[in-house]
Amino acid sequence: MGRVQLVRGAHEFEYRDQQGIDRLGQADIWASPNGERAVLVLKNVDGGLSGDERGTLLDNARRAFWMLASSLLPFLVPQARLEVYVLRPGEQREDGPTKPRALILT
Repeated sequence: MGRVQLVRGAHEFEYRDQQGIDRLGQADIWASPNGERAVLVLKNVDGGLSGDERGTLLDNARRAFWMLASSLLPFLVPQARLEVYVLRPGEQREDGPTKPRALILT
């Protein structure tokens, strides 16, 4: 894998969750210097996590990605092979919180 650098960090955007509620998410966008490869990290797209938490997170992440794919990404990384990751919040346990984990969306 080639080296990537941060193009846009903690970019706030609005997306509509699976319940039709407009929410704010954040994205970090990384790209290789030649623009061939880009990595999108979606954050805060959990929508409150109800029911099937992983399913809710992934559905909201897809909705957030579609919004960014039609608005911001064509301008920042138009020719890139894109990898998309979703930052899953850490869980609260008796012995303390767990680390956030990344799920692969694409």
